[in-house]
Amino acid sequence: MIITDSRIDAGKAFDWGRTSGDYAKYRDIYPDVFYKKIINRGLCVEGQEVLDLGTVTGVLSRNMYRYGAHWTGTDISQEQIEAAKRLKEAGNMMIDFIAIPAE
Repeated sequence: MIITDSRIDAGKAFDWGRTSGDYAKYRDIYPDVFYKKIINRGLCVEGQEVLDLGTVTGVLSRNMYRYGAHWTGTDISQEQIEAAKRLKEAGNMMIDFIAIPAE
């Protein structure tokens, strides 16, 4: 999906979908302490529904999946969502991913 915004890169078009492969391969960036802090606050655990806006390739939802919450990840880029779906299927996870703008 090509996106233009005059506030970003002087309005030059950018396409998040073109980065999907790299995001899926290299963008698992959060340390374990990050996830532990979320869990210690009683968030994203079993019995909860979590909406991840701007999920990209589902890094947060896939890494938090083991704590039992039901995750729905959304992103404006269909390509990012397709990458997220491939990764969740490879991990045998039941996460809903939807390509839709957050607005």
